[in-house]
Amino acid sequence: MLDTKGKEQWYDKLIRIFNSTVCFSLAYAIITYGGFFFMALAGKFFKLDANIYYFGIRFLLNGHKWSKLKVSVIYSTYPFFALLFGLLMLYFFDRLKRKPSMLNVFFAWSFVIGTCFFTAQGLIASLGANEFNSPFYQNFAVVFAWWFLPVPFVYAINVFFIILLLYFSINYPKIFLSFSYSFSKVNKSSRRRSYFVETAIVPFVLGAIITSAVTFPMNIFVHSIYLMVIGISLLISWIALFYLEIMKDDVLQYKLLQKLSFGMLFVLTLVIIFIKFITWRGIFVSF
Repeated sequence: MLDTKGKEQWYDKLIRIFNSTVCFSLAYAIITYGGFFFMALAGKFFKLDANIYYFGIRFLLNGHKWSKLKVSVIYSTYPFFALLFGLLMLYFFDRLKRKPSMLNVFFAWSFVIGTCFFTAQGLIASLGANEFNSPFYQNFAVVFAWWFLPVPFVYAINVFFIILLLYFSINYPKIFLSFSYSFSKVNKSSRRRSYFVETAIVPFVLGAIITSAVTFPMNIFVHSIYLMVIGISLLISWIALFYLEIMKDDVLQYKLLQKLSFGMLFVLTLVIIFIKFITWRGIFVSF
C-alpha cells in the first residue's frame, strides 16, 4: 500500500520480509528432511532399514555389509536430491511465475537452497576427508573415503563447486527482483539492492535463526556450513546487482507478497512440530 506521496508503507516491507522468511524456512526444512527420506529409500533398495532423526539418518545393516556401490549410491543421494529438487522447483517457478502465488516464492528459495546445499558438498567433503569421527564425515566425504581418493584431489574438486556456486549466485537476483509489485521498485541500481536486501538477505538471516533453533544442538556444524554457503551466495548475488539490468516485462507485480500468508505459516508450523516432536525420537523406515 502506498501513502499519499506514493511511498511504500513501512509495514508492507515487514510483511514482505516475513513472508519470504517463512518460505525460506519451509524450503530449508523440506530439502533437509526430504534428503534424509530419499537416503532411506536408497538404503531400502539394498535392503537396509533406517531411522530418520531431526539431525540425520542412521542405517541398520540387517546382516548385510557395506560395499563401494552401496556407499556411493546411498551417500550421494542427499546432495543430488538437493540439486535436483532445487532445479525442479526452478522449473515450476518458470512455468507458474505469471500466476501470482506464494508458492512461487517457495520455489525460488528451494532453488537457492537446493543448489547451495549441493555446492557446499565440496567444502564438507574437504573438512571430513578421512576424518571418520568428524561431524563432516557424511555425503561425498564418505563416498570419497570408500573410493580411497587422495585428500589433495578432494580439496581440488572444490574448484568445480566454487564455479558452480558463482554461476548459480549471479542468477538468483533476477528471480527475487521479479516479485516486485512495481517496476519503479527495481528500476535503479540502489532500489534493486534495497529490494533484494528486503526480499532475500534479511529473510535469510531470520530464516537462519529459525532453522538453527530447530536443528540445535545436533548436526549444527554441517548446518552452519550450509548457512555460510547460502550467505556467501547471496552476497555474490548482491554484488551482481551492480551489473544486472531488469526489464519492465520481467516484473511480475506480486502485490500478494505484501499480504500475510497464513497458509504458508500454517504449513511451516506443522513441519516444525513434526521435526521437534516426531523426528526427535526417530522415524523407522522399513517396508
